[in-house]
Amino acid sequence: MEKTTIKQPFPLWALISLGTAYFIVGTSSLSVIALTWQISSGLDVPPADVAFLVMVFAFAFVVAAPLMQVFFSRFSRFSILSTGLLILAVGLILSSVSPDYGTLFASRALMGLGAAAISPMCSAIGAGLAAPAQQGRAMGIVFAGLTFAAVLGTPISAWLGTLMDWRLVMVVLACVTLGCLAGVWLLVKDRQKGAPISLIHIVEALTTLRSGSAILVTFLQMTATFCTYALIAPLVSHKFGMAETLIGLVLLVYGVHGVLGNVISGWLNDRMGSEKIITISLIGIGVGYFALFASPPLVWLAFVSVAIWAVFGMMFHSPQQQRIANIDPDRRSLLLALHAAALYLGIAVGSSISNFVAVNWGYEWTPLASLFVLLLCLAVFLLSLTVTKGTGGKGRDHG
Repeated sequence: MEKTTIKQPFPLWALISLGTAYFIVGTSSLSVIALTWQISSGLDVPPADVAFLVMVFAFAFVVAAPLMQVFFSRFSRFSILSTGLLILAVGLILSSVSPDYGTLFASRALMGLGAAAISPMCSAIGAGLAAPAQQGRAMGIVFAGLTFAAVLGTPISAWLGTLMDWRLVMVVLACVTLGCLAGVWLLVKDRQKGAPISLIHIVEALTTLRSGSAILVTFLQMTATFCTYALIAPLVSHKFGMAETLIGLVLLVYGVHGVLGNVISGWLNDRMGSEKIITISLIGIGVGYFALFASPPLVWLAFVSVAIWAVFGMMFHSPQQQRIANIDPDRRSLLLALHAAALYLGIAVGSSISNFVAVNWGYEWTPLASLFVLLLCLAVFLLSLTVTKGTGGKGRDHG
């Protein structure tokens, strides 16, 4: 059984350091999207192939995240987190010296392995650092790192790509990762181990109605996101005639409105509960996808559509993560690892769908693919609520 560490006063700086680790994971995974044109030109590959660089990172994460809970549970969560940051930095350095697409592909897989050690440990440590009454706030701060990766990390990567070679951008990210590692060592005092985990626990978590349906919803929501986001640069370029210099601004708009959505979500969650917030979020995301698909080729409409998508998209994550973390506190690390794996499996599958749709029908059809997947996500979510209510309310999270 995992113990909960309660520290007073509120451990803000430790949580910020964990959020920074989340930030570097998000930025590292998504930086290739911001650098699509530079990588395509530098390695002489089609822009659509950049989606596979997102995919391999995600697949490595998906495989490694739950298995690390099984094979490394005897180590402290802090040790796993620190090792993951070091592996991520090595992967970034290797990507910066990649002579061809194949080598870059392999280095991205290594980065995914490092990220698989980072994200679940950040969430598990963060949830345990604060008192139960402050847990939602604590997890919001930690997960905000991923939001800020979209706000700052991806646009800054795009901006740096206009100033320097994409390989130097990877070196900069490696240096930031090592700086994050130093911050974690200084500020995070948690040295606890997680509960012992076996493969049967993974099977139980995935097949139990409450946890399994929640993880499936996470997967489908992220799949829908990356059906469009993986190739957002060529999408806005081809559909809206947007210049390459404006791509960073599009990503910035997405990120800033994502932060707004995260703030709104936290404020409403205290008043309405997580189930209602998630429902509103999924419906709002659909409006954004439809607007992006159906809008005439006017640049300002592209920005409006992306803003709607981002606000409602980021409203989803904090309440969803909090619900999953509280399904079974004894297995919190495992559930959060599966949640993170579902996120990255969604990134991988969504990126693959994005590539398939772009190659066969064109970039402008990717938002429609996102909308179809999102409708499936909403159906699964609503069905899971109906079933759990029908079984006496078991598994229902009241936020």
